[in-house]
Amino acid sequence: MASIFPTAYWGNLQATFYPQRDWQGVQPLRAVLLFAFFGDRVVLCDIAGRGWSVPSGHIQEGETPEQAIRREAQEEAGITLNRVEPIGLYELQEAGGSRWYAPVFVGEVTHFSPIADSSESGGVLLIPPEDVQEVYHLWDPLIAEVFQYATRRYRERFLPGVPLREVYEQFARVQPISENNISNSEP
Repeated sequence: MASIFPTAYWGNLQATFYPQRDWQGVQPLRAVLLFAFFGDRVVLCDIAGRGWSVPSGHIQEGETPEQAIRREAQEEAGITLNRVEPIGLYELQEAGGSRWYAPVFVGEVTHFSPIADSSESGGVLLIPPEDVQEVYHLWDPLIAEVFQYATRRYRERFLPGVPLREVYEQFARVQPISENNISNSEP
């Protein structure tokens, strides 16, 4: 595989990103990462020991990468996702030569809920993509290019704007009050 993205070194790992939508046959898949968007903002979570980063984590036994990223998004950012799409994968090579892979997704947030007290996350930040470099815990040329790529993919594949599904559902539960009821309740 050849990548058009720069290679970076994260501690003892050599990281390379490959933009592809399919990772059939690529093994082992150990972790997942998500570039989550709410309208025109990126969701970052404050992870203990790391700082502000995208929701990510290990794939548990029996999980698909998509199931893992939906779980991690909920655990770390308190977000529920509508659509998610694969955009590529990181190849991570350890100093000893062993390699593993981490599928990368872009997704659309439909709902926020409180983050569990047991979470490793200390909070959520909604930030314009162009400002992420100011707060991201590990900013390098690879991360910068992957963020740009993820933002382009989101804008190409998802409708811009804030999802209104939840707002519509809330309004659907409200019972309208007729003018007769209002006038009858006045003294």
